[in-house]
Amino acid sequence: RLVNRLHDAFAGEIVNAKLSCVAILDPEGFNSDIDAPTNNDNTEPSRQHDRVENISGITTITELAQVLRDTNARTRDIAFHSAESKQPHMFTKVSLDADEHPFFRRVWFGRHCLDQNSPLLTPSVRHKVKLAGGYWPAELNNYQSIKNAIQFRNLLVCLSGTSNANAAFITILL
Repeated sequence: RLVNRLHDAFAGEIVNAKLSCVAILDPEGFNSDIDAPTNNDNTEPSRQHDRVENISGITTITELAQVLRDTNARTRDIAFHSAESKQPHMFTKVSLDADEHPFFRRVWFGRHCLDQNSPLLTPSVRHKVKLAGGYWPAELNNYQSIKNAIQFRNLLVCLSGTSNANAAFITILL
């Protein structure tokens, strides 16, 4: 939820406002369930993993996740935005339901739907949502399951637009 603190000031609105969101994914979110099938392929997860490994001939995603976990354990004390940080980052764009506002005056809700296409969910949970017809599975409808289903470390939100007071372009990182 974004609130315009200048909502009661003359010409405090933001014209042609755009809201963009990027997630820094958590490498620890990629665990052994990464191999769960995410399409209609009925191949067992382990066989599907072997097939991908044989085709590509490069490091698998599970091996990459292990390296990222090891790196994360060594650099846990350094902030993610620090110049000294050696921590790996995996960025992904997060789609919002209403990412544009023609005349932002008071309150704006940025909403993201946690569905089978959401990059914020683990692959196994995306697969379960897909199998449930696009709906959130009932067995995951509790605090701990939702917390375990999400795999991002931070969200970076940027608001940009034109000030109605002086026609200056503004960008605010939230």
